[in-house]
Amino acid sequence: MDAHATMPSRGATLAYPVPRVPIDALSAKEFADTFLTRGAPVILIDAERRVVPTWTARELAAKYGNVLVPLDGGERRVALEAFVQSFANEDEGGAGASTRDGYARNLHASEYFPEEARALRLPDAFGENKLRDPSATPGVNERWRDWFEVFICARNDSLARFPFVHRDTCGVHAASYQIEGSKQFTLFPPSEPAEVMYAQSSAGGTGNRSMIPDIDAPEVYEKYPAFARARRLDIDVHPGEILVIPSNWWHTAKPLPSASGDDASMACISVAASFVDDSIYERFLDLHGEFRAMQSLLAVGAARMT
Repeated sequence: MDAHATMPSRGATLAYPVPRVPIDALSAKEFADTFLTRGAPVILIDAERRVVPTWTARELAAKYGNVLVPLDGGERRVALEAFVQSFANEDEGGAGASTRDGYARNLHASEYFPEEARALRLPDAFGENKLRDPSATPGVNERWRDWFEVFICARNDSLARFPFVHRDTCGVHAASYQIEGSKQFTLFPPSEPAEVMYAQSSAGGTGNRSMIPDIDAPEVYEKYPAFARARRLDIDVHPGEILVIPSNWWHTAKPLPSASGDDASMACISVAASFVDDSIYERFLDLHGEFRAMQSLLAVGAARMT
């Protein structure tokens, strides 16, 4: 297990040694039986980078420099080249610092980086992805069928982090490919009660987001006392590794500071993938039906999505 435990003074930890397994060590059936069916997180090591890409932030900026990428969920947009260049300006204040602290997240790969997107694939160990088969998953948004999203941010002194703890839509499995730099994920098991995670479920919400804005804030347990009971698992993920987060695990992530040697990059890049296997197929269909019903309510203003 490669875990990094930095957290407020109170709170529970989850005693689970996250396995680190070579990407080709298990067949699809072995992988499903060992991890997916049991709902057990695992790190796959892609030493030869046959699945995890090798492109860098600078290479993307050189190729797509004029592409405007949304920062912090779309609050503002900036040219990719300017965004990446800001990573090196650690002493810069004002607007430069604001850009450096931004987070280009949930960038659908086929929209922003089409050439790179064509080469993205799931590991063979994941088996058949039901999302790819329209007959198995009718009505699914076409973007979900190749669900790869790119996340880019600075590392040193960056304030960038995913803005909330969440579970992925419709109970899909998640996988994060670490391409450049390192990232720390914080996970909470699916069994944590909604009241402990402060899930937003009012006004017809889905309950897949926590209302806690910063789980590492010093006062987090004063403001959200039940959260002290949540069992937390911190996992560091490094270049060439894939963290597999099984269905319904709560999670969030932040970049780790630059280190030395192979981990000296000032950028943090990862790709998030989502997939559905046999172990969650029926449950996914149920949740997706509820999701589509919620979208219908949203269309007439009868609910809000959280």
